Amino acid sequence: MSEQSGAKRRSNIEILIPTFNESANLAHALASVCDWADVVRVVDSESTDDTREIAERYGAEVVIQPWLGYAKQKNWALENLPWRADWIFILDADEVIQPGLRDELIAVASRPVDDIEQAGFYINRYFIFMGRRIRHCGYYPSWNLRFFKRGKARYEEREVHEHMMLDGPSGKLKGHMEHYDRRGLEHFIAKHNRYSTLEARELVRGASHEGMLPADQLEPGIRLRRWLKYNVLPRLPLLGVWRFVYMYFIRFGFLDGVAGFRFSMLLGTYDFFIAIKIRELRQLEKEQLEQALAHPAQGSALAKAEGSEGAMRVDAVTTAPADTESDGSDGAPPAGSGGGVSPAVSATRDEQRREFVGGDAPAYPSPPVSVIILCYNEEVNIRECLESCAWCDDVHVLDSGSTDRTVEIAREMGAKVSVNPFRSFGQQRNWAIDNIETKHRWHFHLDADERFTPALVKEMDAILQGERSSDPASATTAYQCPSMMMFMGQWLRRAAEYPVYQVRFFDSKMCRYEDYGHGQREVNRGHTGVLKMPYLHYNFSKGIEEWFDKHNRYSTLESSQAEHEPQISLTRALLGLFTPDKIKRRRHLKALSYRMPAKATLMYMYIVVLRRGFMDGSAGVNYARMRSIYEAMISVKSAVSQAEKKQKRNAAGGDLRS
Repeated sequence: MSEQSGAKRRSNIEILIPTFNESANLAHALASVCDWADVVRVVDSESTDDTREIAERYGAEVVIQPWLGYAKQKNWALENLPWRADWIFILDADEVIQPGLRDELIAVASRPVDDIEQAGFYINRYFIFMGRRIRHCGYYPSWNLRFFKRGKARYEEREVHEHMMLDGPSGKLKGHMEHYDRRGLEHFIAKHNRYSTLEARELVRGASHEGMLPADQLEPGIRLRRWLKYNVLPRLPLLGVWRFVYMYFIRFGFLDGVAGFRFSMLLGTYDFFIAIKIRELRQLEKEQLEQALAHPAQGSALAKAEGSEGAMRVDAVTTAPADTESDGSDGAPPAGSGGGVSPAVSATRDEQRREFVGGDAPAYPSPPVSVIILCYNEEVNIRECLESCAWCDDVHVLDSGSTDRTVEIAREMGAKVSVNPFRSFGQQRNWAIDNIETKHRWHFHLDADERFTPALVKEMDAILQGERSSDPASATTAYQCPSMMMFMGQWLRRAAEYPVYQVRFFDSKMCRYEDYGHGQREVNRGHTGVLKMPYLHYNFSKGIEEWFDKHNRYSTLESSQAEHEPQISLTRALLGLFTPDKIKRRRHLKALSYRMPAKATLMYMYIVVLRRGFMDGSAGVNYARMRSIYEAMISVKSAVSQAEKKQKRNAAGGDLRS
């Protein structure tokens, strides 16, 4: 056995814990190892919370290493840190070693290392979800190679779901770890959103590349799963459905009760995430070849992983090339079908789009309107957004503290820039109304992923020409404006429920905003009118991962809004669906949706069948699936929040009774 220099040997085991912003979890992991491991090393990826302080409080050695990737980070630690014990255990910060496993580990490490045939041992673990152990769903038993002899193991350099390469035979121990991430459902979804991006990259790269473990060196179960990932799953339709069926029915997830259902549902969406991102990557491959020639200094990265902050960024708006092959995403067309849209349908849509965009107009008018653009880290979008504002003589950018080149680009293009920390959309818009000195009384609020159209500018000009000659007492002081949602290179006329209205054009002396869910709604002291001409909304310009990341945050706000929304009677909510006011109708529909069971499935059927989203081709069907996932996130988060509140009330009642 090796000697410990400068420290008393207690177990002949040292622990490695990689971390990034793990303040919610780390104390539990450290409490399970610090009183018996010889050394606990926390390799931190520049956390911005108190992760390091917690580690030091428990007596762990903290090493700062900027994030390299899941496999590379651990390999760096194994190769560069001063390991002295004969045995190393790699523990995630959201895992806890149970007492039975601890005793087994110490028993193994107490024997002469050369007398032990195995070079490493697989450890079984329980997943804790919604406060309950998942004993089925295909997630138990869950074997992970974590305990090994010093110098006998390293990880294959795969971006995600990497496996350990062991120099020698392996065994299994009987004890358990518990995997319990206390950062909540929003973090759980965000993590799997990032993982799916990295998984999509691996699948696009192919089944074998430098750094990956050859198939014949993988454990049989891992080898089968990887073969299915590369050769079967990308070719299946309705990805995500099969995962749910497998987990919930075939692997008896229903025996885990409500937690098993929700766990299976959320993990089922993971396969859909992968499939649609594969399609996005294949679309980008062609575009980036051209971009590389025009802008060789620009990079493109689909994700920033666990050890870094930020989300996916795509350097161009994606368009579906005609020869894109089917990747197994919902409704994906066969090869050569041009994304499921025939040339005749595409031509018809071009005509419809031209009707609104007015691309053949010889010149823009210049209505007396001040444009305010809200943004945060929008260097991908801000240039094109400002180019669409070329008609305006008073353009303002309200930035929420961007850390990229957003502000620099805005100033280069002549916009006036203000900065205000973001608290909510409603408060940010009100701050702009109250604090930005604009040239004109009438404002148009635009987001950085939106674009003006000539037809819309013409309509605003005509309205203001009329307003100047009308009676101020009867004048309209705010206008609802429709948007055209662009996805996968086309306008989602049906799937995105065109027209969807928001008040963006208004008299700044008469209109304000209040927060509502993840967005805002207007409070107008005058009459509200409706514009006919839309603006363009490139909601996916930063990529699909960013869309899911954003809607993950939105779903948290929506679930909170649902809990605090005033209760409307069922009769009133149903009657409200027939009001001629589209804004009120949408609000009554939202109030009604909070009461609906199977809301995600109903949303999918509503978009695909009732809204005829299938006529938008595979883009419409995939968008419907994404919207249904969003509704599922709201429902699950609301249910979990209500269950937690009920548990607290019951616990408080028990304390009072005792």
